Amino acid sequence: MNSKTPSSISPLAEDFEDFFDNSICGFIITDAASNIQRINKTAAEWLNGSPDEFRDKRFSDLLAVGGKIYFETHLWPLLRMQGHFDEVTVELADTGNGKMPIYLNGLERKTDTEQPVFMRFVLFRATDRRLYEQNLQKAKQVAENELSGEKQNAVIREQFIAVLGHDLRNPLGAIMSAAQMLARTALAKNEERLVKVLHTSSKRMHEMIDNIMDFARGRLGSGITINPETVNLGDLLKEVAEELKLAWPERIIEFDFDIEVGVNCDRGRIAQLTSNLLANALTHGSKDAPVLLKAVANDSYWEISISNQGKPIPEHSFANLFHPFHRQNAHSSQNGLGLGLYIASEIAKAHHGQITVLSNEQITSFTFKVIVD
Repeated sequence: MNSKTPSSISPLAEDFEDFFDNSICGFIITDAASNIQRINKTAAEWLNGSPDEFRDKRFSDLLAVGGKIYFETHLWPLLRMQGHFDEVTVELADTGNGKMPIYLNGLERKTDTEQPVFMRFVLFRATDRRLYEQNLQKAKQVAENELSGEKQNAVIREQFIAVLGHDLRNPLGAIMSAAQMLARTALAKNEERLVKVLHTSSKRMHEMIDNIMDFARGRLGSGITINPETVNLGDLLKEVAEELKLAWPERIIEFDFDIEVGVNCDRGRIAQLTSNLLANALTHGSKDAPVLLKAVANDSYWEISISNQGKPIPEHSFANLFHPFHRQNAHSSQNGLGLGLYIASEIAKAHHGQITVLSNEQITSFTFKVIVD
């Protein structure tokens, strides 16, 4: 390569020369036979020498023994065959500062007749990058271990919930039985009121325990199971509504049924779904307006729709509406555990159906629909 005096070099050429010699990576140019024609200062300093010392040396002589063999037997033939290679890890030869790991890129330039003219090699120090990759791998392993531990803890928590819910059923059953027996005896009005409170509260606790058990079964993988049978949907819905009217005697529940056929479903689960949705409407709906319980059943589909008036569901709540422990507002006394809509959606899935929601200033409506195969 011909040298030029500073006065004969253009500003652009000066910029290139400065970039070539003082870049943070190494640049080496060889002839077609892999003999070094030019090496920048950075690469020469890595090899503990000056650029002139390496002129006409074979490129592979700069590499440690293992890298030299690999270059001659694999990289050089690959370069001649496909014209380039990328990000190959090798080591520079020991020049007194120890072997330096590098990432090596190679490019062959040819004439129009496909004759090789020269080769360009770009060298990157691998020390810092390897340290970064090692730290990244360690951080990934720590995160995976923590995630695994959290998953195990989650399973233990859900197993605990399932066991707790199961064990609470027996003493609660005794309380409910005692309340029913007391209700059959002659009581003063004040005592009747206390027994009614006891009965209502214990029934609500029983529903909460059922929801906890269903949640635990779903989270532990068994899911909500159903036992379908042919059901008179109208009678079932009226039974559920009558039970809820005991807890909300001042509220009005209206019916709009168009039921032509029996429905194949799990009677208990559909009662639970309807009870959850209806209780939700009674809790959050306007106390001055009735709640509408609507049902349709024919040969094509069947659906249950529950509508109420009142404040609409906040837009930000829609994304998590059917998630477990989600509550529409901060009043825990109104929302219970926040499992009602989650359990309802799981029951809908078990019946191969879906619950959709419409909520605006005029009406809030939850509709459960199943397409008949």
